[in-house]
Amino acid sequence: MIQNFKGWHVLGASFTTAMLMAGATFYSFQHFVTPIESEFSLSRDQVNLGMIAFLLSSAIWAAIVGKSITRINPKLLALLGITSFAIGFLGLSVSQSPKQMILIISLPVGFGFTACGPFIANTLTTNWFYKKRGRALGIAAVATSAGGFLIQPIFSYLIHSFGWRLALVYMGISISLISVILISRYFISTPEVVGQFPDGINQVVKQKVVAKEPSMILKNRDFWVISLACGLLLASDQALLVSLKPFGESLGFTNTQATLIPTVVAGSAIIGKLLIGWLIERIDKRLVFALVCLSNISFLIAAIFVTSFSTLITVSAIVGMAIGGIYPVWTGITADTFGRVYFAPAIGMMNIFTVLLAVIAVGFVGNSFAKHQNYDEAFTILIPVAVLAAVVMSFVRINKEI
Repeated sequence: MIQNFKGWHVLGASFTTAMLMAGATFYSFQHFVTPIESEFSLSRDQVNLGMIAFLLSSAIWAAIVGKSITRINPKLLALLGITSFAIGFLGLSVSQSPKQMILIISLPVGFGFTACGPFIANTLTTNWFYKKRGRALGIAAVATSAGGFLIQPIFSYLIHSFGWRLALVYMGISISLISVILISRYFISTPEVVGQFPDGINQVVKQKVVAKEPSMILKNRDFWVISLACGLLLASDQALLVSLKPFGESLGFTNTQATLIPTVVAGSAIIGKLLIGWLIERIDKRLVFALVCLSNISFLIAAIFVTSFSTLITVSAIVGMAIGGIYPVWTGITADTFGRVYFAPAIGMMNIFTVLLAVIAVGFVGNSFAKHQNYDEAFTILIPVAVLAAVVMSFVRINKEI
């Protein structure tokens, strides 16, 4: 084994930047719903257009960044990303109309999140690990949950203490300063750059080549199977994510109680992602994906029938452990199928298709709430969506090479 293996340093730094990005964006979006509705006199589904714009732009940026990462140093991309993210948050803090906000979310914030968030963390992790890839991707996936558990409550506190505009300024500056330090010091594209090999071993690991050009990935059957299966489950997950706090408020819970629901889900998901990362090194990844789908279904059923705050929190703590499990199993299956070289282009292009489904789900949930003033219909329809995701993933062909 190589002494002073730098892979864990790279993972730790990219984990932190991904945690900051995720916590400050899609996990914290729900805390802006009520104040934005009030200030701009918007409906719930109109406010949700902000999340839709974020998801769509992030997907497009993921495809662009994924294709570019084979030619541009990830450290440079990440530094450009965090600069763009800071500009975006400062721009949002002085925005005067919903249209301005949509534009800022789609361009500087969307690019910043992609180039400096979970996408780049998964890419670097895949480059640095092979036999230990499952647990490493599990750790990387925890970053988003950690963002929801740690950053989201801070953002919520800042919004309620200083208003949403100042909260954006404080978070934008703080996150940018921390990220620049970590990126500059610890981001390294591949182990070969510093004379090392994946997992810290002393030999070259064989690369699996599936295409001579990234564009050939679209002709791979498994690309479409993975995209559809993960897109369906992510649609359900994302619809839940933007709805958890408003869902709690619709049941009459206080702001503190409603905030606690997504916080508990994010916190318990940390354990679940580590467990899923451990499992995918030992069990057929298709079976693990089915277990994640089952957990999603269990939470949806509980959300429909449970009205007690204490019971819902208990269910959230148990089921939340596996809700976020899609990320390590998705990245694990993709890495096994396309290898290190084509992981970023493949998962980048997958994002376009998975996010389109997530956008439809988020829009549907907003419209359903506006129509019925509750989430029962939306959550009921999401159940067969998760079932279909498990069925589709059963058709993917698992490869064992890097």
